[in-house]
Amino acid sequence: MRKLDHEVEVFSWCYKGVDRERLEDWFKDIHGLDTTIPIHTLRKEPCEGDPWVRIALDWFFKGSAMLKEDEFDVAIVNGVVPLRFRPNIAVNHGITLQGNKLYLYAVKRLYRGYDKVICVSHKLKGEVRSVLGVDCEVVPLPMKLKLYKPRSISEREDIVVHIGTRPVKNPHISIEAVKLLRRGFNTKLIVIGASSGLPKDSSIEYRYGLRENEKNELLCEAKALILPSSYETLSYVALEAMACGTPVVVSSAVPEEVVISNFNGIRVNSFNPEDYANALEKLLTDEELWLKLSRNGLEFVKRFDYIEIAKRYVSIISELL
Repeated sequence: MRKLDHEVEVFSWCYKGVDRERLEDWFKDIHGLDTTIPIHTLRKEPCEGDPWVRIALDWFFKGSAMLKEDEFDVAIVNGVVPLRFRPNIAVNHGITLQGNKLYLYAVKRLYRGYDKVICVSHKLKGEVRSVLGVDCEVVPLPMKLKLYKPRSISEREDIVVHIGTRPVKNPHISIEAVKLLRRGFNTKLIVIGASSGLPKDSSIEYRYGLRENEKNELLCEAKALILPSSYETLSYVALEAMACGTPVVVSSAVPEEVVISNFNGIRVNSFNPEDYANALEKLLTDEELWLKLSRNGLEFVKRFDYIEIAKRYVSIISELL
């Protein structure tokens, strides 16, 4: 938005893992920004837990008052909070499909109170309409493509990357798949995320607490990303891999609007590790296929360029003002 000559400031309930005095520099570095952005926190002390009632009350009273006092034109909210400031835009990144009735009722009321709701994918738009009865406009997540440095296939390491160790990311499938793959390949699996409860093996390396630039470098060094998730609304990591020119092997949970099979990746319609091992073997033994998926992925992610996405938001904001 700043590239389009709009002033932007960030509001957060609290902060964690960084000194308050360094918060703006940390935010600039981790997101690859060109300049620092003013950051305001509703709480002066670091975050402790997730006290949702306190968070909601703080946004309803203090957060709304701060926005009104500083006379901002619009508030764009990642997720949804009770806000008395208008106009406001809620950006939905995903919903809890198995929420209880009270949760669903509260979320419906909150979203229906916003002037505009954005969903990050068409798949999510359908879920939000079905579960919450709320219509949203699809605007995908933005990407700053210059942060990714693609490498040729000859410059890459014999590694496959898996990102995320929460149960929904199914890291055990990736681990078993690469174990099967290693019967014919000397390939290492690098898992980004906490290793708690996951098997230790010489063919597996766990990386935790990586900075964004370190994760990007790793993706650009790898020969493939494996993502056997049970649920995804968009899959930003698949897009990041494509921005590196790294082919992806994903489950059918990843929307087809992100990964088109045999065009910019390989889709596996099961959660059987052997099927993922076979897909990886096909990718690693067929250089022509690897190069095709790499080229198409690099071209595909151009539609997510952050300037173009910012223009979409500017247009939406103009309609609300």
